[in-house]
Amino acid sequence: MADLIRTLAVQYFQLVDPPTLALPPGNVLVQPAVQQALYEHMFDETLTPLPPTPYRTRVLKQILARIEESITDPEEDEILDSLMDAWGNLVVQPKPSALEQAQQLSTIKYTAPLQSPQTRERNVTILESQGLILSGGTTGNRTWEAALHLGSFLASPAGEALVHGKRIIELGAGTGFLSLFCARHLGVRGVVATDRELFLIENMRTCARLNQADGDIPFYPAVWDWGTRLEQTDEMSSMTGGGPLEFDAALGADLVYDTDLVPLLISTVRDLFSNYGVSQFITAATLRNEDTFRTFSNACEENAFSVEALPFESTPAEEQSGFFHSTNIPIRTFRISRA
Repeated sequence: MADLIRTLAVQYFQLVDPPTLALPPGNVLVQPAVQQALYEHMFDETLTPLPPTPYRTRVLKQILARIEESITDPEEDEILDSLMDAWGNLVVQPKPSALEQAQQLSTIKYTAPLQSPQTRERNVTILESQGLILSGGTTGNRTWEAALHLGSFLASPAGEALVHGKRIIELGAGTGFLSLFCARHLGVRGVVATDRELFLIENMRTCARLNQADGDIPFYPAVWDWGTRLEQTDEMSSMTGGGPLEFDAALGADLVYDTDLVPLLISTVRDLFSNYGVSQFITAATLRNEDTFRTFSNACEENAFSVEALPFESTPAEEQSGFFHSTNIPIRTFRISRA
């Protein structure tokens, strides 16, 4: 029972699309103890960060409908007052338009997949937009499936071993999800999260503050336009010890999506190997187009880079316990190093 409620609550705070939520069956939801647990873990107004009002309303409506369908004896079965009060509070809230919802940033809590043994949940809170706005660089305002796939790999013992105690740089960090997870939970010496857009860097700084409940974390956002020199900031000195800016490994998710970007990405990886001390680049690629990835793979070979497919695949969506993401399109994890 606790596992069912835990899975649903983790999906809820990640804002998983309501029709795909792992709702318990009606004969479970109708139980008073289960309804009370749902209220305490999902709909109590004192919880933070709460999902946006329209999302909470959709989810609770779905839950209440399933409970009502499962009531066989009105004398014995009922919906708890706590859930009905939550519903009443939600339906009177003003509703933003669809356009306003798409433009708003939501506070989303991602929870890592369960590992065995594990004594605590590992959460990362991100401020992002789930609206599909594909112009003006705003794709960086969303955490995409490849990042969740790579995060799932890093949450595993094999993945954590690649970054623990290391100096890490992330390319195309976007929301900063991967870097923040490394900084908060994976014991990195430091992680520099880079992107080319200043507004994304500022949003990462906001996200960093949301993840500092246990004190400062070694997370350093920085603007980096590929093909230029990465400038060391004062805050990075705690990672470098005042020495040159060097890293042990690089991370990147969903960077290989356009053949036009491949030459610049290859040049940047070569720069990391030659000038920043990087020994391996761990990347997750969504294989939307085999030709695009083949172009990248061939370019790696031409530059004497070794491309190794790591033995990690996403857990099927219906079996995931955290960092929930679609597996409809294959996502693969690769380690790139100098041959």
